[in-house]
Amino acid sequence: MKKLALALVCFASVAFFASCQQEITNPEPTISVITDEGFVKNGDVIDVEQTIVYGFQMASNSQTKKELQQLRLSTTFVDLEGNESTPEEEIISLVGNTEYRFADTVYYEITREIIGTIKTVATVTDVDGKVNTATLTLNLNQPAQPLEETDFDWYRLGNTQTGLAEYGLFWEKNAKSPFAQIKPLEGVTLYKFDADKWEATTTDVEKAALFSDVTITSSVYNNVDVNQNGTYNDVIGTKMADGTLHLLHVTSCTIGAQEAQGRPIHIYGQAK
Repeated sequence: MKKLALALVCFASVAFFASCQQEITNPEPTISVITDEGFVKNGDVIDVEQTIVYGFQMASNSQTKKELQQLRLSTTFVDLEGNESTPEEEIISLVGNTEYRFADTVYYEITREIIGTIKTVATVTDVDGKVNTATLTLNLNQPAQPLEETDFDWYRLGNTQTGLAEYGLFWEKNAKSPFAQIKPLEGVTLYKFDADKWEATTTDVEKAALFSDVTITSSVYNNVDVNQNGTYNDVIGTKMADGTLHLLHVTSCTIGAQEAQGRPIHIYGQAK
């Protein structure tokens, strides 16, 4: 009987001890994006071609106290259509740490006209294999770039012509008075703009807006009279097959002395 009573007492003690144990419902370590001054934060819009500081703070679970094992960083570029690039991954050993602060700098260069987002997923794992993640998403912005003007010289003598193809144009012939018949190459779109658009368009963003707003295209630019020297204030533009935009300001035309093939003609202006 004593033995049985002892057994019952032991059983009751075990039951009492078990009932005092605190249930751990979230045993994973903690991790979050660092939001200190000077660090970028989730959802920030950043300009390319500048150095930024970002980071993650992590720690062991406050209840389990399990040491950290590793940090995995996975970074992807997401374009405006939602397509993701192949992730770039980095693994950092955290063995022996119960807290860890990861901070780094990064510099994004201009690589495309259309910018998207950079998504970095940080995954921390402890020695028990418990994991937790934090995500930092940054929206990349390409600030307006000032346009640079370059001079052009469109030349024609007989059937020889130079200087036009780089802008997606060719000098088909001279006709009607005669006037130079300058047309777009295959796959190129030709536009005509008001003269004041030349001075008003100073950045790549303004140039893109100018072309996106215009709805009227042209099959030929034929305002230059090749019978005589002259000055002009014509603004035209071309959109190449690959999307490159050229804004062109035609300013003058000079006619040379008669040669065996005809009279050499130069049409001058600037491009940006």
